[in-house]
Amino acid sequence: MSITERVKRLREMAHIALSNPSYCIERAYWLTKSYMETEGEPIVIRRAKALKKVLENMTIAIDDEELIVGRPTSKKVGSPLFPELEWKYLEELILSDYLSEEEKTKLMEIIPYWKGKSLADAIRSRLPRELTDIMEIIGAGIKPLEYFTVTHLAHCCPNFELVVTKGLNWVKKRVSEEMAKLDLTKVKGVQKFMFLKAVDIAVDAVIAFAKRYAALARSLAEKEVNAQRKKELEEIARICDWVPANPARNLHEALQSIWFVYIGLAVEGLGPGISFGRMDQYLYPFYKRDLEKGKLTKERARELIALFYIKMNELAFHFPGAPVASLKSGVRAGSETTLSVITLGGVTREGLDATNELSYLFLEAEEEVGLLEEIAVRVHPNTPDDFLIKVCEVAKKMAGKIKLVCDPTVIKQLVKDGKTIEDARDYAITGCFIRTVPGRSHDIWMQGFLNLPLALELALNNGISRLTGKQVGLKTGDPRSFKSYNELLDAYKTQVAWLLRNLITVSNFIIPLYAEFMPYPLLSALFDDCIKKGKDITNGGALYNTGSFWVVGIPNVGDSLAAIKKVVFEDKKVSMNRLIEALERNFEGYEDVEYILKSAPKFGNDDDYVDSIVNDILVHLCNEISKYEGFAGRKLTIAAANVVHHIFCGKIVGALPDGRKAGEPFADGGLSPYYGRNVSGITATLRSIAKLELWRASGGNVLNIKFNPSDLREDFKIESKVRKLASLIKTFAKIGGDIVQFNFVSTEMLREAQRDPEKYRDLLVRVATYSAYFVDLPREIQDDIIKRTEMGGSW
Repeated sequence: MSITERVKRLREMAHIALSNPSYCIERAYWLTKSYMETEGEPIVIRRAKALKKVLENMTIAIDDEELIVGRPTSKKVGSPLFPELEWKYLEELILSDYLSEEEKTKLMEIIPYWKGKSLADAIRSRLPRELTDIMEIIGAGIKPLEYFTVTHLAHCCPNFELVVTKGLNWVKKRVSEEMAKLDLTKVKGVQKFMFLKAVDIAVDAVIAFAKRYAALARSLAEKEVNAQRKKELEEIARICDWVPANPARNLHEALQSIWFVYIGLAVEGLGPGISFGRMDQYLYPFYKRDLEKGKLTKERARELIALFYIKMNELAFHFPGAPVASLKSGVRAGSETTLSVITLGGVTREGLDATNELSYLFLEAEEEVGLLEEIAVRVHPNTPDDFLIKVCEVAKKMAGKIKLVCDPTVIKQLVKDGKTIEDARDYAITGCFIRTVPGRSHDIWMQGFLNLPLALELALNNGISRLTGKQVGLKTGDPRSFKSYNELLDAYKTQVAWLLRNLITVSNFIIPLYAEFMPYPLLSALFDDCIKKGKDITNGGALYNTGSFWVVGIPNVGDSLAAIKKVVFEDKKVSMNRLIEALERNFEGYEDVEYILKSAPKFGNDDDYVDSIVNDILVHLCNEISKYEGFAGRKLTIAAANVVHHIFCGKIVGALPDGRKAGEPFADGGLSPYYGRNVSGITATLRSIAKLELWRASGGNVLNIKFNPSDLREDFKIESKVRKLASLIKTFAKIGGDIVQFNFVSTEMLREAQRDPEKYRDLLVRVATYSAYFVDLPREIQDDIIKRTEMGGSW
C-alpha cells in the first residue's frame, strides 16, 4: 500500500491550513440578511430560507487535483459564525486581529440586528434568577450559561444511507405526499404544512448548491490545459449535476453526495458532531458493484476515501461564549476537529459480523491521511482477529485516535432505552462517544455536567462548598455525627439527587428554546418520522429521542468512599473529625492521614471492595435520572464521561478523602482510574470496569488507557504485542466493557514537544473522546496528558 501523490499533496495542504484555521463570516452575514427579509414568517420557514440564502451566496472553490468538492466555508479550514446562538462574541472578534477590515465592517453591520434576538438572549431573560444563581455558585458543576449555546443538537447521525440510495428528490416526493394528506382547516395541519414547506425549501437549497459546483467545474474544465485534469473536472461537473438530488450510481458519486449534504447540515447551524454513520456498511454495495463491473480498483477506492477524509478536516468550530483565540486552544481544549465520526465494523441488523473489505480500506486510508478525522470501530466477540489487529496497528500509528466500542454492552443499553434489537445492532457513534441509531434516534448530548466529587464534598461539609464557604447544597448534617458509613452514603446520595434535579430543571428551561428559535428542517428531512409526523427534530420528531447528562469524577468518589468506609468506619485508623480537619487544611500537617487514605483500596485494580462501591455510585445515578423526563418526552440517561471538564470541575472542589489535593483535576475520561492508581496493570483495570453495570448508563462510559510506544516497539515482538492488545480489546467486549481509547505516546516525547513545538506539529494525542495536535493545546491540558502518561499502567 502506498499513498498516491494526489492524496499526499492535498493532505499537506490541509495540514498546513489546520495549523491556522480562520473565521468565516459569510454564514453569519447572509443568514442575517435573510432573517431581515423574512420578519414575521414562521421560524421554521425563516430557517430554511436562511439556509438557501447562505448556500446561494457563499464563496465556492475547487482546489487543484480535488475529486470530491465543496467547502463548508469560504476558507480552506474555516469556522462559521452563529449569531442566532450568541452575538456577543462577534464583538470580541471585531476587536481581534483574526478578521480583515472588510470582514469587521460586515460584522458591525449585522450585530445590532441580533441584540435581544439570539438564543442566548432568550436564556438570559427566561432562566429564573434562582437557577442562574445556582449555576454561578456551582460553576462547572452545572454547565455555565454560555455552554448551552454550543448547540446540544449537533451530535447526531442523519440517514446518509437514504441520501446515497434514494437521493433528495425522493425526500421532496415524500414531502409532497404528506402535504397532500393535510387538513388545513385544523391548526395542526397548518403547522405541519409550514414544517413540510420548510423541508422542501431546505432540500432544494442543497440541490442548488451542488449545481453551483457543477457549473464551476464546467467553467474550470473549459479553461484547463491539462487533458487529464480537464477530464476530471468534466466528470466532477456530471457528478454534481446528478447528486445529491438523485441516487448515487457509484462509490465516487456516493461520497460526493454525502459531502454536499454534510455541508448543508453544517451551514444550517448544527455545530460539531454531525456524523457519517456506518460508511463501510451502506457504501459497500456501491464498492462491490463498481469492482464487479471493472469500473473501480481497490487502490482507487482507497484514494477516494482518503480524499473524503481530507475534506472532513475543512471545517472548524468556535463556540459562542469562548474566547476568540480558542479556535485552536479554548473551551474544547485545543481541537478544531468537527467530531464527525465514521463508524466501522460491528454486527449487522441480524446480529452477524459486519466486517467487509471496505472496513479494511477505511483503515488503510486513515493510515495515509491521519489528520483530525474521527473513526470509531465497533468490537464484538466474533470480530475477525486480523481486522482487530489492523485496527490496533493503525491506532498505534495514529497515537491512539481510534475509538473502540463494545457491541454487547451498547446494544443492551439501546434495547433498554426502547430501541428494537435490529435498530440497536445498527447503532453508530457520533461526536465524542454518543451511541445512536442513524436516521432514527436523536440524542441530545451533554445536557449538563454533574460534578460528582462536589456532591461528596457537600455531604462532608453539611452542604457548604469548602473553597467558597457558601451554602451550595442541602443541609445533610455534620458528618462528625454520622455513626455509620451508610449515614454518610445517604447524605452523599441526597446531595447528588439535589444537584441532578437542578441540572435537569435548567436543561428543561433551555432545551425547548431550540424548537422555538432554531428548528432544523434539513436535518429533520433525514430522520425517520419527522416528515411523517410533520414535526421538527428539535420538537421530538425523530422515532427515538434521548438526552444524556455527563458525570465527572466517579472514580474519585469511589476511591473516597472506599477510603472512608475502610479507614474511618472499619479499621478506625482515622476519626471522622481528624479526616475533616485534614480536608479543610488540604492535608498540610496531616500527611499521615493523607498516606493512610492513599493506601486504601483504589478503583482499577480488580478489587471487589472498591469496585462494588463504584458500581453502587453508577447504579444510583441511573436510578435517579430515570425519575425524570426531558423535553418532548426525551428519555434521560447518564454518561460516565467528560471532555476536559475533569480539570474545570476539579478547580472548584477542595481536598478529597482519596488523597487528591484541592483544585487538582479529577480522573480523566469518565471511568479511567485516577492518575497512578491502577498499579495492577491493564488487565486488572479492564476487569474493574467490566464489573460495573454499564448497560444501565446508556449515555456512554469512557475508559482511557495509556501506553508508552515502547510497549508496542517495532522489533520482533511487535506482532505478539499487537495480538495481545487485540485480544484484550475483544475480551473487554465479551465481559461487559463499553468504550476504550488508547494514547500511544511517551512522556519524554510530550515534554520535548512542549520545549520545541514546531518540531512536533504533527504530534496527535487523545485528549478525551477526541484527538488533537498536542502543541495546540493549552498548557494545563498538556500537563494533564503528560501526567496521565507518566502514570500509565503496565502490561
